[in-house]
Amino acid sequence: MERISGLVFLIAFALLSCEKVIELPLNEAPQQIVIEAVIKDGPGNNYVKLSKSGTVYTDSEFDKIEDATISVSDNLGNIYEFAYQEDGVYHSDELTVEPGVVYQLLVMAEGQSYSAVCQTKSKPKIDSLTYAVISGQFGIPITDTVNLISFHSVDNVSEKNFYWIRIFRNGEVNAGYYLGNDAFINGSYYEAQFFGAEAKNGDTVFVEMISMDEANYNYFIGLSNALTTGPFAVAPANPPSNISNNALGFFGAYSTDTLSIIIPN
Repeated sequence: MERISGLVFLIAFALLSCEKVIELPLNEAPQQIVIEAVIKDGPGNNYVKLSKSGTVYTDSEFDKIEDATISVSDNLGNIYEFAYQEDGVYHSDELTVEPGVVYQLLVMAEGQSYSAVCQTKSKPKIDSLTYAVISGQFGIPITDTVNLISFHSVDNVSEKNFYWIRIFRNGEVNAGYYLGNDAFINGSYYEAQFFGAEAKNGDTVFVEMISMDEANYNYFIGLSNALTTGPFAVAPANPPSNISNNALGFFGAYSTDTLSIIIPN
């Protein structure tokens, strides 16, 4: 998985906190396979990345795995094969996930078998995006003016929900993570501000809302904690993977919604 840089944001939607991300040296250790597998409810949005350990926290050169056999099956009897593309990345153009379906990943690589199971949640819904002009607060100089983007949605009361929000400004993904659950907003209409993703006048802001299962949420929370430092921070550990056979990484089956807003000049 590519290194996470910039700011890490954990959002409980009622309470926001900012975590600083630092570079972490990796100790010499036996290599492990790293699997990053994502399937979404849109054609062409599926990929599996295979490499050797040393890629979770660094951008340095790493070994890519180019001759694996990869498939995803579901509880409806469908099987989808993933074909190798380049740079350790495999794709399937046929798979489009559906809400409430159980998906199983199977990877055969270097004589070993790896598997994971993930069930999609209901499709999330972005109600609207708004913005507020800010200057001289939240670290913004009085001589500068930016627009703080707010996200509005209604939580599904019928299930326990975990969210990952991705922010793009003028086509470039924001470096921060925005993670949240519905522990305090179950079934409610809510708003969250995207601190660290402020926009200038004329910018186009694109938001992708991802609904994930608890195992994926715990993985990203664990990754965020591993990248957090402080005088009382514990030694970093690998995030809790949902993939078998001691593999690093994660398998996520995601339902999504998207919306964009253009900030006026």
